[in-house]
Amino acid sequence: MKSLTRVEAGRKAKLDGHIEEDTSAVSLTESTGYFHETDGASNTKRDIICEDLGDYYSKKSVSKDHTQCHLTSWDVWCRYFEITGEVREWFGLFFGTPWKDVSNGTDPQHRFVGNERLNELGLKWFNDHKMETFDAIVRNGIYEDRKTKVISVGEYVNKMIWYNKLTKEGKIYNIQDIADVVEGGHWILRPTTLWFIDANGNKLFHLQMKGSSERFSSAYHSLMFHIYKPHVA
Repeated sequence: MKSLTRVEAGRKAKLDGHIEEDTSAVSLTESTGYFHETDGASNTKRDIICEDLGDYYSKKSVSKDHTQCHLTSWDVWCRYFEITGEVREWFGLFFGTPWKDVSNGTDPQHRFVGNERLNELGLKWFNDHKMETFDAIVRNGIYEDRKTKVISVGEYVNKMIWYNKLTKEGKIYNIQDIADVVEGGHWILRPTTLWFIDANGNKLFHLQMKGSSERFSSAYHSLMFHIYKPHVA
């Protein structure tokens, strides 16, 4: 069970995020002369939209050099990408399987990261699908309907606002500019995570097991993607 403090902190973070999105929408309306509004839906990457200009923004409010950009269970991920066989087996080992200790008592997080052969298959999958992964975690998002279990693709974004909450400075990126450095980049395997290195040698993403929420639940073993400040023009 989550502590009251954690729940309150989560609610405050969401409220602060909505306030910052409202502030950005007002600022963009004033600077462009076209109306911008916020989109509070939970099944889209869109935080701010301007239909007149065709601009759809995702806003990342950060206090350090990276922030979460996508969270999903590995079962949803595998079903969406139709991952089966040994690669799916790798997901269940490397990120852990809900309510099952795949480490046979050797790891307190009930995961197993020591199967080198399957690790190579998992890494190969991500490198073979780096652009599809980018679309899933940045450009569109993938979302499961909790009632029907149907997985759908969210509406695309074409811009990202990177806002530093400490310095109050923001920068707007074109999503395609980020995609361009993803195309020439690659994923690498770390002991318990995966990192994505862009075409210019900069760390752009990392993927970890969430490792919080109710221990050993589906949420606990979810895929959590983080994005770092992009090094693009």
